[in-house]
Amino acid sequence: MNGNKTYNKILFPYAIIQTQNKYKASLLMQVFDIKNRLEPMIVKKIFSNTDIAKEFLKRFLGSIKIDFPTKSQDIYNLIVENWNYQKALPIVRELFRETKKFKRGLHSENMIKILLEEWKNLDFGKIDWPFSQGAFDAFVQKINSGENSRNIKDDEVKLAAVKYRRIKEINTERNDFLESLIFEKNENIIPTLSHNRGVDFFINGISFDQKVSRSVTDKFKKDFKENWKHKAIENPKLVIKYLYEQQDEGRFGYTPRLYIVYLDEEILPMKIKETIAQTNLNTPLDITFTYKHKNIGTKTYKTQAFIILLHNL
Repeated sequence: MNGNKTYNKILFPYAIIQTQNKYKASLLMQVFDIKNRLEPMIVKKIFSNTDIAKEFLKRFLGSIKIDFPTKSQDIYNLIVENWNYQKALPIVRELFRETKKFKRGLHSENMIKILLEEWKNLDFGKIDWPFSQGAFDAFVQKINSGENSRNIKDDEVKLAAVKYRRIKEINTERNDFLESLIFEKNENIIPTLSHNRGVDFFINGISFDQKVSRSVTDKFKKDFKENWKHKAIENPKLVIKYLYEQQDEGRFGYTPRLYIVYLDEEILPMKIKETIAQTNLNTPLDITFTYKHKNIGTKTYKTQAFIILLHNL
């Protein structure tokens, strides 16, 4: 290590920020460890609404009579005050098993097969987005600027809209299926019952944000050319590094993540099952990556992550 550089160590994940040849650690984003403490701000994320929170408290406190307060936050505060991770873990998992989402995920295997077969029968070709999310207006403008007749343009837009809807349906079924398999893989996984941006799972008590990617990034493919897929399978840790480094700055983050990455698009449910069964969801990988920020320059970050690579090889 260079003698004129000093490092301050703090709990992961941390950023090593260079300022005039000096480095200092800065905790930019929060990581939650619910084994040690349940933060008030994360309670609603886990339980989604007061009805589920009340049901948790009834099961958690057992025979103790509860006079529930009228304010939602006071109900969530009761959970914080009485929190015990080891006791709460099986109860929260039991509540998740009772959700429609989990039950639907268990039966999504057959539905995914049906949807993929329907796509094939409709002769839609490769499963590929006709336009990116939020870019429908630009897509229509491009169609309108062409030389085709209005009727042909209408048909092009209709076809694109149907493809978009069907891909969304396939992905919803597949994501529910994946979440159910991930949940069953590790008895120490708690999924959040609310799916706002930020935290999707607690694995061994630590918060993880799930990220689904349809690519290992264009840069990864460019760097490893025709061998990119084999390189990804052989070195999943490298894929994680690229995904952190190539993320959009507007959605930048370096808190722990669980990546689900598609190396192929048409993954059959049986292959998904096999992949989850072979994936380590107990011990996360330690990741160090650099990121080129527009305003503050290049910074180095440390975090932890899991990755599930879905492919047909």
